[in-house]
Amino acid sequence: MPTIKRRFPRGALILGGLLLALVLLVPITSLISLTRIPMEQNPMAKILPMPWAAQGNELPIIEQLQPNSINEMQATLIHGGIHLENIYDLSLKNKTFSADGRFWLEWPEAVQKELEKQSLQPIQLIDFVNQVTEWEGRLEADNAQATQRGDKWFQSFNFSMQFNIHQLNLSRYPFNNLNLPITLAINPIHAGLMQRQILLLPARNQQGIIGEYANLDGYQLQSAQINPELRTYRTDYGLKQTIKASQLNINLKYSSSFWPAFIALLLPLIIILLIVLISPYLESSLGDIRIAVPSTALLTLVFLQQGYVANLPPSPYLTYLDRLYAVSYLICVSLFTLFAWSSNVFERTPAEQREKMVKRLDTYDRYFQLGAISLLFVISIEAWLH
Repeated sequence: MPTIKRRFPRGALILGGLLLALVLLVPITSLISLTRIPMEQNPMAKILPMPWAAQGNELPIIEQLQPNSINEMQATLIHGGIHLENIYDLSLKNKTFSADGRFWLEWPEAVQKELEKQSLQPIQLIDFVNQVTEWEGRLEADNAQATQRGDKWFQSFNFSMQFNIHQLNLSRYPFNNLNLPITLAINPIHAGLMQRQILLLPARNQQGIIGEYANLDGYQLQSAQINPELRTYRTDYGLKQTIKASQLNINLKYSSSFWPAFIALLLPLIIILLIVLISPYLESSLGDIRIAVPSTALLTLVFLQQGYVANLPPSPYLTYLDRLYAVSYLICVSLFTLFAWSSNVFERTPAEQREKMVKRLDTYDRYFQLGAISLLFVISIEAWLH
């Protein structure tokens, strides 16, 4: 039996080399041109002046308020509550959502006297920290003046605003859980209004944090929590003192609906992979048809991935679905290479030896199918646990 040499056509190697040279041409010529520019004109060679102020990427300094720490601080207490009636316009790409509802404040007589003394309205004490834009939102008092209830003062406000999602974890997309935050905080400029710390605490015995219309399509509402926090600002806003502002963090927890996400995003991928993995069962003599299957599937996968990526924000990590698509690309390219090689081998095999060669090629196809399925299983588990 004559040996069959496994080699790529010379034309393919030349074409691949030309494409690689074309890809590397632009960066290499750019670097060469930069080295020829005089020192005083080269933007990469200039020494930048030292900045007057600089700060690296640092997380906010936020600590949870506990009952013991509240008692020890001897602070002025303002109690607040919130009711979210509507949650809508969720945009994962822009990391925003909109909410309608009401919040209310209750403060002691000493705070009211200080407000009157400085001609401040109660609403000026409060900021929505993660509000996106003011001109698109609405924040109005239900009553023009605060009302007195015994030794406390009370006023409620209605709002309709768009909020930013600071931290969006999409590592398990499209089966990820979703946390939507709304942060209601004391204005840092007025945090020391009483010459002592003002703490914003949840209203006692509040009921109904969320309303009946706080559901999102594709997600199921699990819970809503209000946590009091104390934030230390890294700036002094020109006040020449450390600023600590109290805030209420309202966190809405949603879980994804499995079947809608599975059918919309995962089922098309599974169907394409099934077709690709079944294609090795085609006869080795059908080389043109076999080669067309992985190449067509590869183009289809590209368009499918672009469809869901367009609805997501840029991310420094791969999502669960990204990893599945990456291994799918690898399977399609590997299968295309296998089919191209086996087709060449089959055509070069003498007619009297083709039956034996077909059995060998079928064995390679079975090994590839088992390897691809095993790789899919391993990557699926690893991507879910990552």
